[in-house]
Amino acid sequence: MEDFRIETDAGLTYAIAVEEIDGYRPDLVRTLVDIDLQTFSESTFSHYTAAALLQNGRVFLLTADGRTIGTCVCLRTWDRPNEVSLLSMGIRPGWRGRGLGQRFVRGVLSKLQARGLRAVTLMVSCDNRRALTLYEEVGFESTETTITDPRTGEDFLVMRAQLETRPVSLIPE
Repeated sequence: MEDFRIETDAGLTYAIAVEEIDGYRPDLVRTLVDIDLQTFSESTFSHYTAAALLQNGRVFLLTADGRTIGTCVCLRTWDRPNEVSLLSMGIRPGWRGRGLGQRFVRGVLSKLQARGLRAVTLMVSCDNRRALTLYEEVGFESTETTITDPRTGEDFLVMRAQLETRPVSLIPE
């Protein structure tokens, strides 16, 4: 993904980039946990799982002038090694609502495609219309599989994006 710039309502301009993290970085453990807590109603990661994901998964950062404003965590699937599961994607409050989520996911998909990966799957709450729309707009399609959280009864839709059959466009369609 090419870097791009955004201007805020206050007239400030920021250079926005997607950075791929390759391996464990202690300074990012707290960042992953913080953005996760700011994004979801309950914690997805502990410090331990965040460190393990940095070491064994693939983490992408959305940065504004070098400051991390978003994270995306992916893991390869066991039964399909050319596919990854997008476990978590979040952007700090204050940066949302500017089209950054779409650009961030497109940047992640582009980087995964460049690594030769063929597909990305994710689960998203069936009630989260905003996220469903974002994922559909960047090329994810419903697999028509839902998974129900046994604690809450909340349904999650499994979505999939094929990377090998379509180029990833950085510009929204």
